[in-house]
Amino acid sequence: MNQLFAVIAVVLVGFTASAASACPDWRLDGRTSLGTLTGSYLSAPRSWNVQAGGNNNLANCEAPGNGWVISDPDFELAFQNDGGYGRLAFAVVGNCDTVLLINDANGQWHFNDDSAGLNPAVTITNPPNGIYDVWVGTYGTTTCPAQIEIATY
Repeated sequence: MNQLFAVIAVVLVGFTASAASACPDWRLDGRTSLGTLTGSYLSAPRSWNVQAGGNNNLANCEAPGNGWVISDPDFELAFQNDGGYGRLAFAVVGNCDTVLLINDANGQWHFNDDSAGLNPAVTITNPPNGIYDVWVGTYGTTTCPAQIEIATY
């Protein structure tokens, strides 16, 4: 009987681990490392291309929002606020209905959908120095080409 409980426990632990891996995970390396970006460098908005979307439904995850993303961040950047900028802004323009998910340097989640039409944007006030993980997802299950813009103000 104890062996049966041990087998059930192992199966449940495996199931829980696989379910958790089907969510965005800030501990994973970003698919694209943007390196260290300073506030002064971002005072002129900078853009990067990305394939928006993924196979993880945010509705099943601890991260906020609705939509579909990949597990590892699309982008990872180390932000250094060298100019005392009060806002760090992220905006997405996509060929479909996109969503934006960010885990900031303080470990706080930020989510947005449809700030400008079908495109999301997130502005972080008084942005702390540190690592930012960024996911560009889609509201539906299909993927599409998109572009993310990051700027300071």
